[in-house]
Amino acid sequence: MFLTVISYILLTASVATAAVALRGRDPWARLLGYTLVASKVNMLVIVLALATGMSFYLDIALVYIVLSYIGVLVLADYMSGRGRADDAPNETGRDDD
Repeated sequence: MFLTVISYILLTASVATAAVALRGRDPWARLLGYTLVASKVNMLVIVLALATGMSFYLDIALVYIVLSYIGVLVLADYMSGRGRADDAPNETGRDDD
């Protein structure tokens, strides 16, 4: 009963933060929404592992945590401008700015 209530709360929070991720006013707000949704889904998988007693769900949650963290780092790096082609060095290998 207790885990069911927690599951519904996490599911509601995930839907609410998904709205933030989709309707963010700038890319950074959408990235924050993605991070919040990822953490809520991760907690939901952990609650599912506790409710069912299947420990391999904890392995899935751990992998999801690592992939989510790497994804946020890659997106933040790209959005900060280091992922654009016009910031690449010229033919000599130097950046002449």
